[in-house]
Amino acid sequence: MLVSTNVIFAAFDTPLLLVDNEEERDRISRVIQASRPAVENAIYRVFAEALESVNEGLEGARIDIRLVEDGIDLEVVEEAESSTLESDLSSISGDVEKLTLRIIKPLKKAAADAAAEDGRSLNNWISSALARHLERRQRQGRREMRRAAREVRRATRGARRSGDAEADY
Repeated sequence: MLVSTNVIFAAFDTPLLLVDNEEERDRISRVIQASRPAVENAIYRVFAEALESVNEGLEGARIDIRLVEDGIDLEVVEEAESSTLESDLSSISGDVEKLTLRIIKPLKKAAADAAAEDGRSLNNWISSALARHLERRQRQGRREMRRAAREVRRATRGARRSGDAEADY
């Protein structure tokens, strides 16, 4: 999806008509056009920061952003689950461990119904559900690590902007 920045710069056309002096209007128009790269870069940074938060909440996809000639290009990218924990577990061979699980009857019935609906045994369905849960926890941990790294980068940028002489870069 292309988000055109042309509409932002076109918004200056009407206010420019309020400038009576044609020379002054041309000068202001040149200033606006000269500022275009800086304004587009600022818009890009606003989008990029917003997308960091959005991407944290997405599972199985992310939104990539690129600054292109006519604006900002946003693209939804499906993240390939090349080796999910569930598929890793299904390919593991070895001894099978027995687990006695005590659950309430309604939960067991709901799980058995879901397993039957999927055409799988209750044991297989529970094993897969457990693997999916562990995969989500693992992804959540990675997201939290990325979030912490972004916070460190933001703090570092803030220290650089404020001219913090003691900051170690």
